[in-house]
This record gives sequence, structure tokens and C-alpha cells, in this order.
Amino acid sequence: MDLPTTGWNLATCAAAGERDALVRLWLAAPLDQLEAFWMSPLGEATRQMVRQLTPQTEFTPAQVATRDSLGRWFNQNGLQHPLAAQFMLANFLYSPPGLLRINAAEQQFPNWLVTAYRELYETAPQAGSPTTPIHTTPAPDFGAFPSTLQELVNNRIQLNRMLGLSNLYYIDPEDQEILNELQQLRLQLVEAICRCPEAQLEQLWATDLGDRYWAMVRSGVQKEALSPADEQRKQAATVTLTPHLGGGGFGSPGALNAFLVAMLYYLPGAMQVDQPQQKLPAWLLEPYQQIFAQPATA
Repeated sequence: MDLPTTGWNLATCAAAGERDALVRLWLAAPLDQLEAFWMSPLGEATRQMVRQLTPQTEFTPAQVATRDSLGRWFNQNGLQHPLAAQFMLANFLYSPPGLLRINAAEQQFPNWLVTAYRELYETAPQAGSPTTPIHTTPAPDFGAFPSTLQELVNNRIQLNRMLGLSNLYYIDPEDQEILNELQQLRLQLVEAICRCPEAQLEQLWATDLGDRYWAMVRSGVQKEALSPADEQRKQAATVTLTPHLGGGGFGSPGALNAFLVAMLYYLPGAMQVDQPQQKLPAWLLEPYQQIFAQPATA
């Protein structure tokens, strides 16, 4: 166990940005005290920190890794597991309003947590009374999705939207609204990948764009039925990568673009590269082997 090197105060943690300390506290909280904690100054501090988040908020790599771990846990264990309530409270602290939606929350959580979720993510707080809902929050305006990857890497709103939708679908693939939005975003991303000069891909994938892309690959959205436009993009990428279908295969112009597109349409484990060490560049080989070459977790 790593011992703390500094202390923190509940009264000032929101102003001091002690987000990770609150996450650790919720993850370790006793089950029988969760509601009492939420109604206490601990819950108020958590609410304050959630309301500080916007779609533009930048999270550290460690925070993104924790949020991804929570998403995988929910996908594997569901929302009715005994630990789900406290894990969701921790997840709140990394989830901006507008980027977290829970389908049929009243069927998943106790009443106090349903109220907490709705106050934070479905209603807007009244000035001076942070826990009193006054009206339904309108859907956030994320703006137009960038037409190029070069524009996308500097657009924090869309990068966080990519990550948020991928994680939301991973947690609850039955939510049709989330699925529709994620599929639309995927097609826009695919079109931007197709437009990108191949020589720029390595540099772009070294940014947060790469992290968001792999989150979408891991989400499992590939198993859903494709629109005609998506089917066309999938088939075009497949042909490019397959010499006997008339494409040039790996090493031909545009092959890396096509491979990045293909991984957004084929489930992990469903498409294998023969001798990947020889066909894939180093920047793509490791994540391909770790994330895509293995079958997706059921």
C-alpha cells in the first residue's frame, strides 16, 4: 500500500482540486454508509466537483485510466452489483454533465442515488442552492465535428465526447440514444481518417486522439448493424487491405488509413493480421496486439 505524502481537507477539497482523493474515498467507502456519506459534507464536496466539469475538461492519463477501469468493471459486472453504487459515485467525479447517461436509472440504483444522478446529470441547479433542480438541462451543443484529424486533435470538446460516448456504450450497450450518437460520430471519424495523409498518422495517434480512438475500438460498437454509408466504408477498407480482392494490401498507399478504419468496424479478435511485426509500424503494432488482436471481453 502506498502511503500518502500530503493531507487534504474536505471543506477545501473542491477549491483545491482534490478530485482523486475523493475518488479513492468513494471506492473504499463502507457499503452501509454510502447514503449517509452522500447526504453529508462529503457528498456536497463531490457535487461541487462534478459541477466543475465541462466537456472541455482535460483529465490526466491516470484519471482516464481509472475511468476506463470503472467502465470495464461496469460492463463485466452490471449496475446491480453490490459495489456498483460506490463505483458510480467515483465515476461521477470523472464524468462531465452531458457525457454521462444511465438508461432506466431507477431500475438500477437505490432511490437516493437515482436522485443524485438526476440532480447532477438531468437537471440544472438553482443559483445559491446547488442541490435543488429547477429545469431540465438542454442537450449540450458540441458544435460540428471537425472534418480533419488535424483539427480534431485540438478540439477538447469532441475528444471528450468521443471518450464519453465510447465509455457510455461500453457500460450500457442497450441505450439506443447513445448507440445512435456513437455510430454517427464513428462515421465522421472514419471520414476524417480517410482524408488524412498517411505520413501524419503516427504523429496524430501520439496525441489524445489515439487514446480516444482505442476507447472506441474497445467499446464493442462494431457488433451493431451498419448503415449503408458505414458498410461502404468497411468494404472499401477491406478491399484496400486484401490483394486478392483487388487492393494493394499492407505497404500500399493508404493501407494504414484503411487499417485504422477497419478496426472501427471489425470486433477485436475478428480480423487478424498475418505477420503483423512485418506489416505494421511500431507505433501501431503494440496497441493492435494488446487491444485488437485479442477477442473482445463478453
